[in-house]
Amino acid sequence: MKRIFISIRFVETKMNFVYLCFLFCFNICKQQIVNCMKTIVQKVNAVKKVYAKLDHQISALQKQSGLHCPSGCGQCCKKADIECTPVEFLPLALEWLDEGVIWDRYEEIKNHGSTLCFVYRPSITSFGGLCNNYPNRGLICRLFGYSARVNKEGNKDMVTCKILKEDQKSALEYLASNDKIIPVMTNFSSRMASIDLQLNQHMPINQAMLTAIETVGAYYAYRKRRAPKKTKATPMKK
Repeated sequence: MKRIFISIRFVETKMNFVYLCFLFCFNICKQQIVNCMKTIVQKVNAVKKVYAKLDHQISALQKQSGLHCPSGCGQCCKKADIECTPVEFLPLALEWLDEGVIWDRYEEIKNHGSTLCFVYRPSITSFGGLCNNYPNRGLICRLFGYSARVNKEGNKDMVTCKILKEDQKSALEYLASNDKIIPVMTNFSSRMASIDLQLNQHMPINQAMLTAIETVGAYYAYRKRRAPKKTKATPMKK
């Protein structure tokens, strides 16, 4: 009887495992089908929604703690191996499409000749910083300095730069004791993945922009853009 009971338990466990594997694969396939059914505009709006939520949380964090980037700093932008995902730059690619400069930008990025971000500029831009397209910057550009990773103990570790650590100790100390207001990086990266899993692959930042342009360009190759926003092309200052 004992042997039969063990065999039955083993079969049940195996069936549960198979069922869980099936459920996992089914959910991935379902998500991929949903992603394929979304239009580019829907994906762009979904990305913007994630950005709006994150920007709101960071704004609240800044007000409460006083943490802020020094004006005109841009040291984090000078990192030569920043990685992003194409889905983050769908809003930027669509804006360039509406401005009629999407393929001009594509060629400029391909011929950029540097691993530094294409929209980074060494002098202050019209947006007040060193990013030449600040409203459409990537996810990591928003998260870095104002977000945290959750460690093995379940505590939040701030992901920030040496400059903020040295110059704004009091703000970081405040956040250490009030960590509920700190956005968690994985929460927002997982939301990006849910928008389009295929376009959520990490790669060098300029390659991510190129892939986003290719995606938007291919989508509208045989479609008309409905009621595009009448926007003026943003001059890409050297």
